[in-house]
Amino acid sequence: MTTPIWPRPQWSNSGEQAFLLWFVFGEFEPDFQIDAPRYRTRGTPVGIEVVRYANRELAKWDGYPLAGTLGGLLYDEDSRLFERAKMARDCVMLRGALADPADLDALRDLVGTITALNDLGGIAVVDPQTLSMFDAGEWRRRFFATDAFAARDHVLILCNEDDHHAGRLHVHTRGLRKFARPDISIRNVPSAAASVAGELAERFVNFQALGGMIENGHIVEIEGAPTGIKVQHAGALDDPEFSNRHLVLRWPD
Repeated sequence: MTTPIWPRPQWSNSGEQAFLLWFVFGEFEPDFQIDAPRYRTRGTPVGIEVVRYANRELAKWDGYPLAGTLGGLLYDEDSRLFERAKMARDCVMLRGALADPADLDALRDLVGTITALNDLGGIAVVDPQTLSMFDAGEWRRRFFATDAFAARDHVLILCNEDDHHAGRLHVHTRGLRKFARPDISIRNVPSAAASVAGELAERFVNFQALGGMIENGHIVEIEGAPTGIKVQHAGALDDPEFSNRHLVLRWPD
């Protein structure tokens, strides 16, 4: 058995599926080939489709990433890159699901494939699961320059006003569905504890991305908190806030 290059040392099978989705906008030759060794890819993993579309035709699709709420967020993030992507002739969609993988080598394959697509004419990469867009150079620097897995490259950690608890913060994640794991939602966080809550979310992200599972009812002890925080499983895959199930934690008063 081949030793994985990007292992998941904490892995237990969750029975869930890892969902993967990216869009690469650009202008590509009618027929192109990817130099697999150069881009550290073994090809397209089973369960993932790589489909090329005319951008103007894809724009008619309800899930088009440059429209709706996501499109507005991406425009605000980088309006010049957004307009270049919107005017691009082509879009390649990489999309599919894998049974909870025991390693992350399939993700590594797709990172390499996307890097190759950028070198073959790609302008912008959209990751809807993390509400993010990258130009070709940023993608290479962040995801491909070093052949090492970093969970934070693939998962977004956010901190907003908590609409359930006035005057408190909501620390939450997006992107853990890539790893067949639930996202994180820490509510009722006082401003003074924002960094601590962020560190807790990051620990959960790393643990789950590397294959760990957090049981329903697990108690997390936080230094300086009067009581532990209970983890509760919640949500569904079609939850619009996470596009995933999530773990709920309520910061003690």
